[in-house]
Amino acid sequence: MKESRLTTIARRGLAFPAETREQMRKTGIRCRPQLEIVYQQRANQWKLRGEESGGAVALLGHYVGFVDGQGKALSWLQRVQNFLPNGVHAVIIASELVRVEMFRFENTYDLLITKHWLDLKKGRRPELRSGILFLGRNGSLETELWGNDAAFRGGAMPHFLTRSGELGSPDSAWIDATLKVTEAVCCTGCRHNHLLEAATSANLLDLTEVPA
Repeated sequence: MKESRLTTIARRGLAFPAETREQMRKTGIRCRPQLEIVYQQRANQWKLRGEESGGAVALLGHYVGFVDGQGKALSWLQRVQNFLPNGVHAVIIASELVRVEMFRFENTYDLLITKHWLDLKKGRRPELRSGILFLGRNGSLETELWGNDAAFRGGAMPHFLTRSGELGSPDSAWIDATLKVTEAVCCTGCRHNHLLEAATSANLLDLTEVPA
């Protein structure tokens, strides 16, 4: 059965015309919104794997990061440092994720916030389930966060309108993540993560511990 357009977006992330994808390829921005189902042998459990990635040049930006189901920061499992900027910054593995993806072209922004979890089936590989929490197209923010107004990064986000012309913003739980991803799509030559935080010893034990 063919997936609907919104179902495809929920699973795979924002969809772009071929010309836009080619322009992003030329800039060298490597943003990976795809999620992967992985199996942990020692813990005998299935998990979701995501990569916080992306960055910006002056003309455009594309970034994806992750928070938990309440919009709070998650700890990365592994930090990734690359010679080239605007690539993969950190890896996250969890049972449930909220993905926050944004694309900017000059002062126009698209924002997609989606929830992802595993539908566990005994004796079988689980299926990935996804749902859209917010989808905003053609949002606007006149502040030039990648240039003259860089001092306002982290404190400004685009405004989105519904089809009827009313203000349509993400729920309050996602505002902090939206502020951070807005900063990320204006971070030219990005070499660090904006949403995931440093891992702790407790986090690492939770991921590797074998159940009794």
